[in-house]
Amino acid sequence: MRPSRFSILTAASGVVHLYWRCHNKEFLLKDSKDKALYFQSLIRGLKHRGTDSSVSLRAFCLMDNHVHQLMSYVNGAKKLSHFMRVANGIFGALYNKAHKRTGKVANERPKTPLIGDERSEMRAHFYIEANPIRARRTTLEKLRYEEWNSYRYFAHGEVDKVTENITPPEWYIKLGDTPAKRQRVYRRLFLEYLRNGKDFAAQFFKRFIGTVDWVIERERALKEFMRKRRESSALQIAQAPPLI
Repeated sequence: MRPSRFSILTAASGVVHLYWRCHNKEFLLKDSKDKALYFQSLIRGLKHRGTDSSVSLRAFCLMDNHVHQLMSYVNGAKKLSHFMRVANGIFGALYNKAHKRTGKVANERPKTPLIGDERSEMRAHFYIEANPIRARRTTLEKLRYEEWNSYRYFAHGEVDKVTENITPPEWYIKLGDTPAKRQRVYRRLFLEYLRNGKDFAAQFFKRFIGTVDWVIERERALKEFMRKRRESSALQIAQAPPLI
């Protein structure tokens, strides 16, 4: 039995690394117009009445065949799930209409690994924004000019119709008492991240992202939850009246 999103995101609030790939790993987002279409859908998801301002965008990077976002949620994971249904549903419909096609746009449902602490969130944040550099599509010097990447907001304070939708995390606010100081410290930390070698990418795609002890505890709790769920399902089946 596969764990549901709600069995992983059990807390009333949290931060997740949301990511999804295009169907068959196709480069459906290669054109900037299609990235703009996705971001338009994302904003509509954030502002939807069912989301109730309970979901926020913290960081993002739109690649040609996949998307990374750092999202925070409050008032339960159902708000996050509602946001994804709205945003991806709108995008799928708009994309297919624009390209006169039918069928899936996303390869599967978005993944939302839970992040356990600020340091892990910071590294996930850097990981997301460094995607174009790892793909050798750009350099650090040119990353500032990547329209569909939140780096330019955090490192250089650039605000426009795209980046105005970002809600900066607490750890970023703590970097300095003025925007200029925060941006300067952020650029230094991001450079240190790049220089300290590659992260193990797999850690950003597991169910939990955090310290070793925290991840072990969360996996243990999830395993126990799933065991009880299986036992409950088996009991219900055993107690069900026979079919006539």
